[in-house]
Amino acid sequence: YLKFGCVSSRRFWHELAAVNAGGPHGSPPTSLEGQLLWREFYICHGFSFPNYDRMAGNPVCRQIAWQDDPELLRRWEEGTTGFPWIDACMRQLRAQGWLHHLGRHAVACFLTRGDLYQSWERGARVFDRLLVDSDWALNNGNWMWLSASAYFFQFFRVYSPVAFPKHTDPDGDYVRRWVPELANFPKAYIYEPWKASKQNQRKWGCEIGSDYPEPIVDHAAVSKLNMARHKAAYEAHKAPGPPRDVPVGDSPGAFQVGSAPRAPKRARGDGDEGDAAASGGSGEERDGASAAKRAKPASP
Repeated sequence: YLKFGCVSSRRFWHELAAVNAGGPHGSPPTSLEGQLLWREFYICHGFSFPNYDRMAGNPVCRQIAWQDDPELLRRWEEGTTGFPWIDACMRQLRAQGWLHHLGRHAVACFLTRGDLYQSWERGARVFDRLLVDSDWALNNGNWMWLSASAYFFQFFRVYSPVAFPKHTDPDGDYVRRWVPELANFPKAYIYEPWKASKQNQRKWGCEIGSDYPEPIVDHAAVSKLNMARHKAAYEAHKAPGPPRDVPVGDSPGAFQVGSAPRAPKRARGDGDEGDAAASGGSGEERDGASAAKRAKPASP
């Protein structure tokens, strides 16, 4: 309603103040009032700073040597990354033009600093095309935030594509709706189907690697590498003198499909719910509550 001008931000503000006056309520930045403030903040920045929708020439955006792999971007957009939570989110977005803000945060982190290390600009263009409520300033501002390119700089806090959804939807009902290939998988394997034995995969009607893709990357490995890349970019930002290229230690496209570090293919025993992703890089987001508490900006 705000995006299309059905309700003005001014009216929203005053009506919300009237509601808040009637009893206990939250406080900014995580409250509804805080979300409205974030909206106006992004609009002001989008108006005030040049090149707000790109990294180059954008005075609020850190310069990051992102990778450029169209295949990784395509699989992320289509929901075929092999990580059921990420794929479910992207499939809902493509089907309905909407996604819960925590889902938006998770897929944005996954595409950028968390796993695939693709530019936030690419993701912002996809969201702008698919979201029915896309707002130019909010979309670009939030993508800079989630990629730790501006506003938020704790790049070592990464949304795990496995641990995070285990807390927000422990039974996996959301995944079963949007990734029907995995509809018969029990909750012990719904977020890590590649860990099920081949015998059980066949019994449950989905073989990983043929009916549903294997994980596109090894989350534990790439999240640590990406933290090192971001740290190098931040150090270069602090150095005196004109901006310069940031060495990343790997050539562009190093994580193309087929060459990326992958999760182990060894099947584990039935009932083993070991979470490799949750024990990954330092600062991993291990629970939904703490991640949600830190997810302060308004949704794109």
